[in-house]
Amino acid sequence: MESQTKRQISTQEPQSPPIEGVQRRTRRGWLTAAAIVAVFGVLLVSGILQRMHASAALRTETVDMAVPTISVVSPQRAAPSQEIVLPGNVQPYVTAPIFSRTNGYLQAWYFDIGAHVKKGQLLAVIATPEVDQQLGQSRSNLSTAEANLRLAEITKDRYEGLLKTHAVAQQDVDNAVGTYNANKSIVEADQANVKQLEALQSFEKIYAPFDGIITARNTDVGALVDSGSGGGVKTDLFHLSQVDRLRVYVNVPEEYSQATTSGLAAVLTLSEFPGTTFTGKLVRTSSASSVRAWK
Repeated sequence: MESQTKRQISTQEPQSPPIEGVQRRTRRGWLTAAAIVAVFGVLLVSGILQRMHASAALRTETVDMAVPTISVVSPQRAAPSQEIVLPGNVQPYVTAPIFSRTNGYLQAWYFDIGAHVKKGQLLAVIATPEVDQQLGQSRSNLSTAEANLRLAEITKDRYEGLLKTHAVAQQDVDNAVGTYNANKSIVEADQANVKQLEALQSFEKIYAPFDGIITARNTDVGALVDSGSGGGVKTDLFHLSQVDRLRVYVNVPEEYSQATTSGLAAVLTLSEFPGTTFTGKLVRTSSASSVRAWK
């Protein structure tokens, strides 16, 4: 019996290891559960803290917004303004047709349409043979008159000297003085005639009267140029326009006529330049109508 009991006991002793494995697994399960609980606890505490912070920030913001904010502005009187949009007529600041002051044939022209010219530049030359011939004849007449004047002066001086010695009569001296005065008047008339013809000859050259752009050329080489002095139709050689500044004429309604005074600012827009504005000012008004001019 003892031997059997020993054998039974010896056969039952090896069963102890499974119990220890169960204990280890049970301890591991508790540790895992504790870790999970700790994580959930941390998340719960973090969420509570965030909500507490958000609640505190909301209370602070609510308190700040509950305080009224007042902005103090000092009123200032501003100049009254009113915008009026009106159509206008844009013109060059200066524009002029160029005519001839003498008759003849166009010998040459030097600038065509669209050319920019400066004041005093030569635009064209007109051939005037009649004027040249008349000027030559007048100069010859002047030379003859000056020669006669010198002779009359010598005769006058000689007779005045002889009169002191009573070698000639007073009548002869008076005749010599009269001849001298007559020749002097002839010389002065011939000099004026020469100056007139020289002036006409100077009109053979056409110069630009101001800086600008040639907008029209109405003649060509060989064309007859008429100054209109003889009753004919004047020949319009060129049209010259100064466009560095512009004039804008606007018809203002009677309702606004009293408000548009000199110095008023204006803004000009053109369909040719979309998105671009040009500034100007009112320079003069017409008292007889509602026309206003800007530049």
